[in-house]
Amino acid sequence: MKRPALIGLGVIALVVTVIGFVISVREVAAAFLVAYAATLSVVLAMLALIMIARLTTATWFGAFRRSAEMVVGALPVLALLGIPLIVAMPALHPGAVPGSARAIYGATPFLVARFVVYWIVWLALAAGMRSAQRLEDRGDLVGAARRFRRVSCAGLILLGLTMTFASFDWMMSLTPEWYSTVYGVYWFAGGTVAALALLALLARARTAPTNADDLQSLGKLMLTFVMFWVYAGFAQYIVIWSGNIPREVTWYVSRNRGGWGALAIILLVASVAIPFLLLLLLRVKRSGVLLGTLGGLLVAFHYVDTYWVVMPALIPVTWWTVAVSIAVLVLVALLAIGSAAIAARAGQRLST
Repeated sequence: MKRPALIGLGVIALVVTVIGFVISVREVAAAFLVAYAATLSVVLAMLALIMIARLTTATWFGAFRRSAEMVVGALPVLALLGIPLIVAMPALHPGAVPGSARAIYGATPFLVARFVVYWIVWLALAAGMRSAQRLEDRGDLVGAARRFRRVSCAGLILLGLTMTFASFDWMMSLTPEWYSTVYGVYWFAGGTVAALALLALLARARTAPTNADDLQSLGKLMLTFVMFWVYAGFAQYIVIWSGNIPREVTWYVSRNRGGWGALAIILLVASVAIPFLLLLLLRVKRSGVLLGTLGGLLVAFHYVDTYWVVMPALIPVTWWTVAVSIAVLVLVALLAIGSAAIAARAGQRLST
């Protein structure tokens, strides 16, 4: 899409968002939380993929490394966008009994402190990987490999912990009487599926074709994480449903009735069944067009999945809610894409 079209799309999205803000602040805040959580999970999962590739010396990932680094370049603007998220948190989260452990943990000062810690860790990890990349670009391969290993070993642990607690703080706490230890894993797995899908989509958009063997490796990893993501979701579902504890089961009851139930079926078909069957085919995994098209589907349905997880706990959904949600998503996505492109151009200038 050309720049004038993107600007026009952004202006329309901004107008719809402003109108939505005037009508209902809570509605816009809920839409922003969904868009922010979906986008951030993809960017952080992309950072994890880069670290995993460096630790395992995955040579096939070299074809996608620049695209992955470009996506991670959106982290600074997402850190700034986290400020309105923190401001909106009191309006989104239900109150807890004063003096209880939940009230203390969810108190605004402690919530803000954890938010700052998360972002210090994430930005530091991204900066560490960039500094190692600069060493590699200058020809210091030994020093770069050593720094990549150090940052990645500690980084994957820190990233897993911070993403888990961030998912608890921002999303799971929307339903204070319900909890799941798999919640953070589910968020990370869904983000990783979307991150791999985004790499396939970006590979399709390139002028130069990507090697079929590299595409096949990417397709295999997509299949692996699709299965991991659905396994995490099914494990959570079967444990809670078989336990049949009312305060736990109600989380699924509200998401399996009416339109939410229909959306759950669509999600299972479009983001699990169809990708699983297609990724079993060698022809799909080795085709940039087919894999990129499937990647676009998975990226879109990652947002839909986040919407299904988060929105039922916040507000009733109408056609206007959906319109506002799409507008907010467009704004967040455009800001993330713009900052990623700027970071990529800056990185190219530094490397040369």
